[in-house]
Amino acid sequence: MYYFVNQYLLSQNSSVEHAEIKRVKLFDQHQVPAKIVTRDFDLVLHRTIEKFGLTDDNIINMYDFFAQTTDYEGHIFKIDNLKLPIEYQVGTGNNFREVTDGSRLVCEVHFAAGTVAQINHIDYFDEAGNLNLRSRYDIRGFKAADEFFGQDGNMFYQVMYRPDGNRYLESYYVKSTENTPINSLNHLMDYRGRDYYFNSLDDLFAFFLEELANQDKGEVTFIADRPAMANLPVLNIKANAHKYLWLPINHAQDGNNPVKGMLNNLYQFPFTKGKQLDGVIVMTQAQKNDLTKRTETKQLSIHTVSGAIADEIKQKVAINERTQHQLIYVGRLGIDKQIDQLLQVFKLIHEKINDATLAIYGYGATNEVDQFKQQVIDLKLDEPGLITFAGYQLNLEKVYDNAQLLLDTSSVDGQPLAMVEAISHGVPVLSYDYNYGPREIIVDGKNGYLLPRNNITNMAKKAISLLNDEKQLQEFSSNAYQLSERYSADNVWQQWQALK
Repeated sequence: MYYFVNQYLLSQNSSVEHAEIKRVKLFDQHQVPAKIVTRDFDLVLHRTIEKFGLTDDNIINMYDFFAQTTDYEGHIFKIDNLKLPIEYQVGTGNNFREVTDGSRLVCEVHFAAGTVAQINHIDYFDEAGNLNLRSRYDIRGFKAADEFFGQDGNMFYQVMYRPDGNRYLESYYVKSTENTPINSLNHLMDYRGRDYYFNSLDDLFAFFLEELANQDKGEVTFIADRPAMANLPVLNIKANAHKYLWLPINHAQDGNNPVKGMLNNLYQFPFTKGKQLDGVIVMTQAQKNDLTKRTETKQLSIHTVSGAIADEIKQKVAINERTQHQLIYVGRLGIDKQIDQLLQVFKLIHEKINDATLAIYGYGATNEVDQFKQQVIDLKLDEPGLITFAGYQLNLEKVYDNAQLLLDTSSVDGQPLAMVEAISHGVPVLSYDYNYGPREIIVDGKNGYLLPRNNITNMAKKAISLLNDEKQLQEFSSNAYQLSERYSADNVWQQWQALK
């Protein structure tokens, strides 16, 4: 069994989760048991996984494990199922409804997003109007938790339930210096006939991983995917299991000095305790080469496995069948992705090719995205349809099949998954030559161009030249389809076999 250890799986995910999703499907195709492991309490997890084409067999959550609900099916639970006292009055509303007893507010019933009045949580109030209890309901139709609040508005106690109403976990909280709740004690109740106590969720999670390892009779492999949360728990597993760290990011704090620059804080301890690991996995040969040169990693076995898996080519779309001069960016919208430079590149392109358009797919921090949207206005590019912030979308096949170029002005990455997706749909790529990934995905002058970092003018010139030469653009597109085979599911699977 392979366990890919993460913190959560959300409705909007980063490349860490997207790589995991494709990976677990790849293992499933080859009938090798594998699961994504998540730690966080999540009321809608089993609806979320359906959006990504996953099943209950593909994932195991810590709370589900202890609640014995990993494959629980359940039912729809709505306000009528609450059996409220007949004297209560229930208001109206699409997102929540107030329940009153005369003039006194008894509770607010909040609905799960994207559902028709399925209960997500209920907030109960005392006679003074203070929140004192929040009951949380799993999307599968049972009360999963009660949370109790003090007069200061902070949660101090939480109890978790199985569908039959039996308790299995109690958690206690104290106030931090910032007046926020800090988990101080967790009581796992009657687990295998015993009670267990843990000082933190991290300790509880470590115990959970040990239990996963011990329950499997065959060979067990843990891969820590989300470094900030998973590295240390996986590193400290005492059970008989293989343990690897997956590196989704640059290992050095200075991405431009990967060999001698200071290690990222997330890897300083794991790399110095390498004897407890079977190895680390990186997504590019370049990162493996740089890590191999570092003295801290001499004791580590370093493996290369692509996180990106090319989409299967269903049909090839010719350049003249795509939207003319349609440019796209796909990825997180962050400062390190240098979206500000992407917009400046597009301004130069638009000055020469006035029907060029740019669609930006992905999500980011609200304040940063607002900065980029303001920049569009400042650059006088706010003409309707010229630049579109299209948000996070699950299925981008039609987007790729309709685009003529993908642009990437990032400063650092572990491997840009969208770049591989793009070339597997015949989209040529123009990218800065940053660490890591572009140099291995793009064959310069064949399926795109590698450009000096932060050279906005150069990227714009290359894009303008390609967009004005349909014959060359078509040649780049054909090459993109062909070169994407390096990242086919079969080839990536062979990389996993080499890991053994």
